Amino acid sequence: MILLCSDSNYKYYLIDEAAELDSFDVSKLSFFHLYGIVDYLETFKMWLRKFPRPLLIIGVKDRTVIAFVYIDHWEELPLVANVLRAQETSESLRGEKIGYKMFLLGIYLTPEYVITKPLTKKAKEFYSGLGFIDAKQINVFKSYHQLTGYLALPLDKKDEHIKKIKEYFTEMHI
Repeated sequence: MILLCSDSNYKYYLIDEAAELDSFDVSKLSFFHLYGIVDYLETFKMWLRKFPRPLLIIGVKDRTVIAFVYIDHWEELPLVANVLRAQETSESLRGEKIGYKMFLLGIYLTPEYVITKPLTKKAKEFYSGLGFIDAKQINVFKSYHQLTGYLALPLDKKDEHIKKIKEYFTEMHI
């Protein structure tokens, strides 16, 4: 487990090994119960079994996970593409920019393009507001029919976000 950064209320960790999750409480997370995730800890551990390791970043208050972002490398594409597969902020903390901070950390740690397929209209609005566009509008993705419904973050937009990262954290360890 690597402490990436912190702000006045939370610490943000990159999880390397499944066992590192055992000391955390995930009871504040619930959105993905609607999509079949019944046990967050077991799901996180399952995600971390994959090689190359995906990025699992958690936001923590004391030992309680209040947010996470999960980014995987999409091996089916013959180019560098990272898929933001899941992101959640505890419902009681939405609107405090925690989701944006998790997004910033995720894109900071991933090379090249980040793509996502939003599950809800609200998620699509969130990512569109960050500059994501239809993936097929980016030349390198045009010929991939499996990207229907995916949004991609243009590299210039990604760079704009990354330049702001220090504004959102009081301590940076990355």
